[in-house]
Amino acid sequence: MKSKRSNKMAIALKALVVVVLPILAFSIGIFVSLVTSEQPAAASTNTDYSLGVKCQVVETHTVQYIDRPVTEVKYIERIENVPVELRNFSDLNGLKQWLEDKSNATRVYFQSPDTTVDCDDYALELQYEALADGYIMSFQVIGESEYNALFTNPLPPSQSLHAVNLVIIDNSVYYIEPQTEEVVFVAYLD
Repeated sequence: MKSKRSNKMAIALKALVVVVLPILAFSIGIFVSLVTSEQPAAASTNTDYSLGVKCQVVETHTVQYIDRPVTEVKYIERIENVPVELRNFSDLNGLKQWLEDKSNATRVYFQSPDTTVDCDDYALELQYEALADGYIMSFQVIGESEYNALFTNPLPPSQSLHAVNLVIIDNSVYYIEPQTEEVVFVAYLD
């Protein structure tokens, strides 16, 4: 009978250890957390408790609001075209030298091979190049009789108008044939 009784006691003791001890440990943990959370933040840790629990603040988080916005500065590399101050050619030799440099350095390429290229395309292209270099050069349309009187090579009889360029040097007006770079005197301004 003692063995049955000792078996029952052993089972009861195991039940006590398995069920009651975890509940008791949980209850003590809740009590300790209640006691430590009720302490004021400025108070020092109290070691008078019989449980021997010691508490300290490990880390705090603070939210701080900024009164003014933060400006982010980004540097972007940018190429900007600065307008050139336009000027007339200083003398006739300067104009002829510029035309020679342009004919040696650039080739005129138009939109596509099937596009018709005629005198106005050449005159406009020369005007754009002069403006890009800061020179004043006009686009001029003249009649066949005026062209043939001024330039070396006459226009074909089928062509009644022709596009050339015009520049002013000091008090003189000059025409430029953009296809041959021939420069001719036209008139004095005064």
